[in-house]
Amino acid sequence: MRWVRENIAAFGGDPERVTLYGLSAGAKSVANLLATPLTRGLIHRAASSSGGGDHVATEAQAKAVAGRFLRELGVGADRVREVPATEMVAAQDAIATGVRALWVWRPVIDGTVLSGRPIDAIAAGAAAGIPLLAQTCGNEGGTFQMMDASTAAQAPRVLAELFGAGEADMMLAAYRESRPKLDDTALGLAVLGDERYGIPTTRLAEAQARHAPVWRSRYDGPFAGVPATTHLGRLLRGGHGADGPMIWRSVPLTEAADRALSAELHDTWGRFASGATPSWAPYDTAHRQTMIFDSGRSRVEPDPRPLERRAWDGRTWPSGTWWRLDGLI
Repeated sequence: MRWVRENIAAFGGDPERVTLYGLSAGAKSVANLLATPLTRGLIHRAASSSGGGDHVATEAQAKAVAGRFLRELGVGADRVREVPATEMVAAQDAIATGVRALWVWRPVIDGTVLSGRPIDAIAAGAAAGIPLLAQTCGNEGGTFQMMDASTAAQAPRVLAELFGAGEADMMLAAYRESRPKLDDTALGLAVLGDERYGIPTTRLAEAQARHAPVWRSRYDGPFAGVPATTHLGRLLRGGHGADGPMIWRSVPLTEAADRALSAELHDTWGRFASGATPSWAPYDTAHRQTMIFDSGRSRVEPDPRPLERRAWDGRTWPSGTWWRLDGLI
């Protein structure tokens, strides 16, 4: 960010109008950068797509990962730099691979870059005055189910380990009441998608809305390039990352409604980066106005899926993985 401030004018940019954007891990990095004191004055707007402000490792989690990693390497911490890159990768893969490895490696609360959870720093005003556009997808878990068919089945255990069996049952019941047509797989994906992205993003919006204008949105449209009428297309509709290609307009689209949706997203995010105000009302906890982006059906809803949101009220939990991994917390 310092490099951007010092050099962007040479590329035709304005160092006093820098918008930070990220999707998924990038969106979580947006929150980390908003929270750290090292970026003061370097960010003027921020856009987060499927992120949140809680995805950091506690000291205990970091020590557990480091210990397991060193055991796989077979060396002490003082010799890690001597290990060839191929052995480093092999040690990582020995801990977890594929989708199960996605959340093993996280930023650490170190007392310098991050002194606590980013969401807490943001709520306290760490990013005061920085407008935020915060979006999630309506079916975040679908993408992970495509990558690992055991994903949805983890939901009851994940909730029980975080909150206890009785609380888990009550939370699952809230989702069933909210959307009674969901089968067990879709229900599990809804819960996990909210645990990882939906609720953390809502809380990020709530935290920053105390200090700057925030606009909340949800993407329910297709995953660009995947035929909507196929099983995969239905699974991935509103899936994690589905909004990215539509925002970037990076995939050719055949359906007129999808082209229109992509243009709508691209225009909204591009205009926001240029300093414009989105077309719907800013987010607050009284109305929770949320733009729902969908092919031919975009609309603004106050507090969408309220039963599901309220199922998480008053709950905090450490960020982790959805699968049990040996030697990790």
